[in-house]
Amino acid sequence: MSPSRSPFVLLSKFIAAAVLSSTGAGCAQAVAETVFDDTPPLRVEKAAPDRFPSVEVVNVFEPEGESNVRSSFRLGNSAALIGTEETGDVFKSTDSGSTWRKTTDGGDEWGIQDVREFIRARDGHLYATTSEPALILRSVDEGESWSVLARAQASRTVGLVQLEDGAILAGLRRSENDRTSVIRSADYFETTEWIPVSEEEPRQNVTCFQSLGGSGVLAGVGYEGSGKIYKSDDSGRTWRKTGEFEDARDVMAFYREGDRIYVLTSGIATLFVSADEGETWQRARQFWPRGFIGSTTEFRWKGKSLRAIPGTDQSGETPRHVVLISDDRGGTWFEWIELKVDADQVQGGGASNATAIDDETIVVGVGNHAVQGRCYTLRFK
Repeated sequence: MSPSRSPFVLLSKFIAAAVLSSTGAGCAQAVAETVFDDTPPLRVEKAAPDRFPSVEVVNVFEPEGESNVRSSFRLGNSAALIGTEETGDVFKSTDSGSTWRKTTDGGDEWGIQDVREFIRARDGHLYATTSEPALILRSVDEGESWSVLARAQASRTVGLVQLEDGAILAGLRRSENDRTSVIRSADYFETTEWIPVSEEEPRQNVTCFQSLGGSGVLAGVGYEGSGKIYKSDDSGRTWRKTGEFEDARDVMAFYREGDRIYVLTSGIATLFVSADEGETWQRARQFWPRGFIGSTTEFRWKGKSLRAIPGTDQSGETPRHVVLISDDRGGTWFEWIELKVDADQVQGGGASNATAIDDETIVVGVGNHAVQGRCYTLRFK
């Protein structure tokens, strides 16, 4: 195999054609058409034991009646939050994930089904998105209690980001305007704007965002259609499409490494990369022919910066939950940890999020669709 076709370098041939058309919202749509070769991906190699930290599972938390640990978030000082799917509970740990206690029952309080994402805004408070109803929640006491700030006209609020100019964007699913949409607030949800990301395409998830600094931001769109990237240069007021990944089921998360931006896609377990602030995209790494990769977390070990991605290898008869790891800015990836789950529990689940909650502890959320949700607490030996 020649180096140009190796799955460990950029695998794809890339053709970008900008097609500009005026929309009803007055924004131009720049569409990047992406063409890839059909080189099959290699299986992910196992991590060498002396290259990365060894890990022990110190706790497996199974929140009763919850099918998924949907979200996780580092508070600092050995404290962290997780959010669940089914009755939208929030749990808090103050001992680095050794134990968890419920602080909020979102099902009882507001009838929500899950807690999608947490952020800490520049006002110092925590904000969260939810499903059915689609709410924006705020906590002013480090997750001990939550209040409702806004309700969106959609089935879910999904992605959540605060931009450099202070505006907060929340992505929507099944927006009631029948368009892929976001809500935007410049005043911490005292008022909101309901903004279509696309005037022409169906109402997909706006799952994640990547702030570009200033007024620039990327949005990852997927589910109920192919995965797509949209870009805004005016703080989320107008959008144009810059990428589409036809085989991707969803666009799950972004991360930046220097001048490159990566995006994680599910269904095809593939990383795509942009070297021009999201204007064009190339395939960087496909981990498995079929699988799920969720969020990503960065941490330091022995003076090195490491990055981990939780995922589920669905290429075999029985799916496997694993954590992938890289120590060279995402250039090469290895299978670091396999999370042992009973076969009857792994079939419908995915390892969807990971958060480094202190200098030696990572939590990984697992679940989805009629299985028992779990939070694994992994500690470096």
